[in-house]
Amino acid sequence: MRALLVGGVLCWAAGAGQASGQALTYNGSVQYATGSYYFTEQTGSFYFNNGLGISGDRLSLHLNVPFIAQNTPWISYTSSGMGPLPTGGPHNRLVDGSDGGQGNRRGRRRIDPGTTDTLNFTETHFGDPSLSGSVRIYSSGFGQTSVNGNFGIKFPLTDADSGFGTGAWDFGAGLSWSQRVAGNTLLILSGMYWQLGDMDDLDFKNILSYSAALGQTFQEGKLMATASFFGSTQIIEDIDPPMNAGAGLSFQVAPNVALNTNLLVGLTESASDFSIGAGWSINF
Repeated sequence: MRALLVGGVLCWAAGAGQASGQALTYNGSVQYATGSYYFTEQTGSFYFNNGLGISGDRLSLHLNVPFIAQNTPWISYTSSGMGPLPTGGPHNRLVDGSDGGQGNRRGRRRIDPGTTDTLNFTETHFGDPSLSGSVRIYSSGFGQTSVNGNFGIKFPLTDADSGFGTGAWDFGAGLSWSQRVAGNTLLILSGMYWQLGDMDDLDFKNILSYSAALGQTFQEGKLMATASFFGSTQIIEDIDPPMNAGAGLSFQVAPNVALNTNLLVGLTESASDFSIGAGWSINF
């Protein structure tokens, strides 16, 4: 999810020096996203993520379990870093435009997947857990340049009809590159190829998700401001892929504790209108 990606970038950037020898990390975040996407009604989604990470000199593993509250079942959770995915939930057949040519595709009219029961829908539920990992491929002698190989797996433990998941496995793998410039500036570029599992009546394309972040540190590296961009190739046929731009702040409050905040704005209709969140990282 974007919240984890933003939080990870910020916490790593602020606390990389202290975190290099860590064995166990607790990461948490809260994120609120809202938007109508290409639907007729607005959806608000609240995510509370909890994760544990284990790291060594070259390899790190991270398990995340999201707890989700939202007021429609039309938005599904994925771990591909693109944030809320507007699938239509139990009415996902309406999103792919294969409903007999009734004009539900983007650019003709907005999709109305709602009924009386879904319009009054407000539920909370655990989302699909995900496992991610990173392997250091290259690091320069003074840590100015770093290249990592990354992977991710989403486990389909939720019911797709509930609106909290897609009911299918997701697998991803990719690379990330970070470069410190002039000591106080950090550039991070990443890309991952995702094989997304389909829903019963909605097929997803396999995608390339990508992100870029530019950070500037202050107060001897304890404070960092970051600008970021997230995008992907097309996920659903005839619908523009989600793209987001945002900014964030992170602060190293103690040698083993980092806090961060972030704000993201959607650039396409398949992305949430805006998203705001906060996170924390504690090294043990």
